[in-house]
Amino acid sequence: MSQISDNDRQALRDGFARFLETNANEEKLRQGIASERGYDEGIWGQMAAMGLLGIAVPEDLGGIGGGAVDVALVAEEIGKKLLPVPYVSTCVVAAELIARFAPVSVQRELLPKISGGTLVVSVGGAGDCIPYADDENSLSATHGNDGWAVSGDVSYVPHGGHADYHLLGTMENGSQALYLISASENVSVSPMTSNDPAQRLSRLHLTDAKAVKLEGLAPSGLGQASMRSIAAAAAEQAGAARAIFDITMEYLRTRYQFGRPIGSFQAMKHMAAELLVEVESATSAALTAARMIDAGSVDAAKFVALAAFTCKDAFRAVSAQAIQMHGGIAYTEEHIAHLYWRRARASIPLFGHSDHYREQYLKAREAAL
Repeated sequence: MSQISDNDRQALRDGFARFLETNANEEKLRQGIASERGYDEGIWGQMAAMGLLGIAVPEDLGGIGGGAVDVALVAEEIGKKLLPVPYVSTCVVAAELIARFAPVSVQRELLPKISGGTLVVSVGGAGDCIPYADDENSLSATHGNDGWAVSGDVSYVPHGGHADYHLLGTMENGSQALYLISASENVSVSPMTSNDPAQRLSRLHLTDAKAVKLEGLAPSGLGQASMRSIAAAAAEQAGAARAIFDITMEYLRTRYQFGRPIGSFQAMKHMAAELLVEVESATSAALTAARMIDAGSVDAAKFVALAAFTCKDAFRAVSAQAIQMHGGIAYTEEHIAHLYWRRARASIPLFGHSDHYREQYLKAREAAL
């Protein structure tokens, strides 16, 4: 359960939203995307100062010890502004897995740095808890007198080019294995193309890179880490869907044709109403999934699956219709609508495609009958 009270949670969210409204406008977004790291380091540092990067980190390891709801509220605000920061990979996926399965010495060394914003961990390879799973990766690990060494190639690693550590998953004898590897000369990084210019996807080539193997990967613990990660990503998508919806509604109110705002046309009203249902459904699904996780509900996996496909599909639908409703201007790179559309496209395979989660949800419903 979260250690943050409802009042503190609301104050934290409101403070973050106000900060982003002032400091994370479209100009800052574009400057961050064009920067060496792909995001605004000043914003990342301020998020650390506000305690946001350590929400999923236990209190005794430098964090806040919050729950899935706390993470989701932060992720939703990040999504609204399309912040290209490595929040989900570093502060949710990596933080959860390190806190659960890494040696205590590694936890004490790395988790306070994650909370403090001085450490970025990229996540890649194979597994349910990997953002962009690369099931064709060629990772292999050997154990010697100096510990574990990992070699091979992994693709689709977000923010891999500037990460301090790489948390890489692979399958060994049908079971999940996770290795934590420091960025070094034994790890070469090459950029990959992506639908979203802010993704900064990378391909890693490892040659006997020294690694720490995460131990005791119990299915229950992996499942919890996976659900928390998926719920955070869903909340980010829900926030982005709401933001591009609001941008589009403002355009409909201020763009005039034939002496009246185009939002007053009946066809536009119908489209807007349908998109509002998509946005509200996504927001509700994401928050419900997080609440179910925090409550330890036996139905948590079902609601996480529901949030996963609902938020992906809503973000894709709303951003696509926003392009249409804006007309020709939204097709240009100068308009922010195309950035939301590209983020939505890049989010489709995030933690698995919609059809996968739709099937999981339907099976859970059938099992309950």
